[in-house]
Amino acid sequence: MLAYSMLYFSVRLHSFLAFLIAGLLLTAAGSRAAYAETLGLDFSLPASSSPAEPAIAAADYNPLAIPAAAIAPPLQTQVAQLPPPPGSVPTTRVLLPLNEKAWNDRSQPPQSAVSSRPVSPRPSPHTMAQPAADWLFAGGADSLVARAVGSAEGTRTAEGGYTWAYYGHLDPGNGVWNLGSFSYQHGASSPAAADAQQLARLQRQSQQLADQAAQQGLELSTLEKLNGIDLANQSPKAALERGGYIERLAEAQQQGMAGTDAILWARIYAYLDPETHRWDAPGLGNTLQGIRHDQARRLRAISHSLTKYPKQNYDSGRSDRWHQ
Repeated sequence: MLAYSMLYFSVRLHSFLAFLIAGLLLTAAGSRAAYAETLGLDFSLPASSSPAEPAIAAADYNPLAIPAAAIAPPLQTQVAQLPPPPGSVPTTRVLLPLNEKAWNDRSQPPQSAVSSRPVSPRPSPHTMAQPAADWLFAGGADSLVARAVGSAEGTRTAEGGYTWAYYGHLDPGNGVWNLGSFSYQHGASSPAAADAQQLARLQRQSQQLADQAAQQGLELSTLEKLNGIDLANQSPKAALERGGYIERLAEAQQQGMAGTDAILWARIYAYLDPETHRWDAPGLGNTLQGIRHDQARRLRAISHSLTKYPKQNYDSGRSDRWHQ
């Protein structure tokens, strides 16, 4: 009974408090409205009105001109058209060799230039040449052959001196280590040993050149011999095999060339393979221009060394022509 009385009392108390709070809220709202009215406050929305006059009158407004660049066509339409690709590059003209008379340059030798028969390494007795001029090799490392070929190789001076390359250098064509006057690259203990080995080989090859010259009915001058020996040092195939130096030299003379013109022509076309009719000189670029430049340079070096060789050092009774 006591619990029921307390519950009843609590409910009546909460109802009274709620009534009292509601009355207070209504009284406060009425007081604020009256106070606002006393102050003359107006919370209604104002009527719409026209915008104020701008600072600058419309009559005084002048629009800025639009730059031409802003209305230009897109960038890709403004790029000028590239010129058409050039035509084929003209072939480089081959210059005339040395400072002597004009050389009759030919890009291909006549087809009849090379015999279809290989050059016989042992000609018959009635065409056997006289022994090669041994005086060219007299003096060993100080011989005319060593000076001339060494000058063409860049290992010796025209007067017979030694350059830095004599003591060893890398071959620019195949990257092999070269040693001595002849740029020997087959293994040697010293530059002097390399010279001794290559001199013996070149002396044998010089005899082969003499035999081939006899077959062709040629009497070689000293300059022609030295260039044949130098070519054998540079490329035994170009010097000694079919279509090599001696055959090309005979052909050049048959076409009316002589002296250094014939020698240079023979040296160049000795590198033309008689079977494929293509250049076989990979170390020289396999081009006519590259081969001609190298062979003309070597010919000049040999000619210069020949003029510097003391005349008393060679046999005055030899039968071959000294210089042509």
